[in-house]
Amino acid sequence: MDRRAVQARYKLSDQILSDYDIWIKNDDTSSNEYEYTDTDLVYLQTIAELYTIGFNSDEVTTYLQLNEYSQQTTTQQIRLLTLKRNEKLADIHQCEDQVAAIDYLRLQLNEGKQYGHNREK
Repeated sequence: MDRRAVQARYKLSDQILSDYDIWIKNDDTSSNEYEYTDTDLVYLQTIAELYTIGFNSDEVTTYLQLNEYSQQTTTQQIRLLTLKRNEKLADIHQCEDQVAAIDYLRLQLNEGKQYGHNREK
């Protein structure tokens, strides 16, 4: 399957295809003439998924290098995924705290208790 067909069918960005071309094919020409194989598609889907979950390009590179060069990479890959999961959970908890603070301020406003509202003059 050529680059345009892969891009359209799997909704992959130019960035993902270019990264793949550099990281896996070791070619940065981004040629439309290259035919992607089923193996290529597995790598491309992995790269897309890693970006979707919040990996940056350095983290994607590290993840793929583990996959590419080491026989015992599962533990290391799980560690990288766990670190990213913990980051996302920390973000979620921070957002939950912010929502709780918003709810508290809304409650205070609704009860007229903030900033002296409903005070007699």
